[in-house]
Amino acid sequence: MDLIWTIIMAILDKDRAAAFADADATRLDDVYVEGSRARAADAATIRSYARRDGRVLGAELRVLTCRVVRAGSDRATLDVVDVLSPSRVEWGDGTTTELPRDQPSRHRVTLHRTADGWRIAGSWLR
Repeated sequence: MDLIWTIIMAILDKDRAAAFADADATRLDDVYVEGSRARAADAATIRSYARRDGRVLGAELRVLTCRVVRAGSDRATLDVVDVLSPSRVEWGDGTTTELPRDQPSRHRVTLHRTADGWRIAGSWLR
């Protein structure tokens, strides 16, 4: 694994999990470039749970492998295998619902360097 890129992905994934835990889609600005389809999908999921007074806890992706496909000074493409940690929805009344367990999946992830650091521009299942 390429350690630097694995660390960058871990930081972005931690920020993504925080957005889900806080039910705050604006926090995805720390994860994705503006206009990213992946950001739009995550924001829709966060809003869907929030409308029902829920938030997703434990939605952290664990990087199993990370290989650089290409990297430059402002863009990088990675081949990543990750798995979602056990997650649950916490509802406003204090009850929780366990979410289905995830299996490892492989993604092609494109990162762009922004003024605020690296952000995910796209992620596609492989």
